[in-house]
Order: sequence, then structure tokens, then C-alpha cells
Amino acid sequence: MSLQSDAVFQKIIDGLKDNEAKAKSVNGVFLYKITKGGKVAKEWTLDCKNAKAYEGPAQGVKVDTTLTVADEDMVDIALGKLNPQAAFMKGKLKIAGNIMLTQKLAPLLKTDAKL
Repeated sequence: MSLQSDAVFQKIIDGLKDNEAKAKSVNGVFLYKITKGGKVAKEWTLDCKNAKAYEGPAQGVKVDTTLTVADEDMVDIALGKLNPQAAFMKGKLKIAGNIMLTQKLAPLLKTDAKL
């Protein structure tokens, strides 16, 4: 299944290649559960310890933080239309695990690209 947020994760993958040191400074592993119609449609792993991202559950690493967000909300967060803190407060973004680690993600996820 193809989701709108796939473009966001492709941008993250490309960005990690250019910013390996920045990614490694985050020093965490994040599992994104992207939902469509209230059900998890796809999972992405953002492994900042090894500066890589890929589709699917974490492979050989312990997940520090799990984020569950709807496909369209993930796109809005990436485009800056939806503030991640506001999304969390409104229940649009659910976070389990080390919530403070997500604060370090923001600079890494900023995108100027039109998706």
C-alpha cells in the first residue's frame, strides 16, 4: 500500500545520508506506526544510532520511542502545517517510550520540499 507519508520517509532517508553526524547525535531508535482509517497501515524505523531509516519494524536494535500517527497528519507535521507538540496534545500523535528523545528529532525532520 502506498501512503502520502512515504514521501516524507524517503526525504528522511535522503536527509540521513547528508547528515549522518546530526542523526547519530540524536542517539535513538524510533518506530513510526502510520495509520489509515484508524488501523496501522505501515511501519517505518528511524535508527538514528546507525543513521538509517527503512520500512518495517526495527531490525537488530531496541526501539526507544514508538510514535503512532495518521498518514495525513505525518505529512502535515513534516510540512510544518501541524506542530508536533500540538498534535500530541490533541491526541493526533501518540508517543510511547522515551518521549524526551522525540524533542531531538525536530531539526532532523524539517523539510522545505513540496511533497
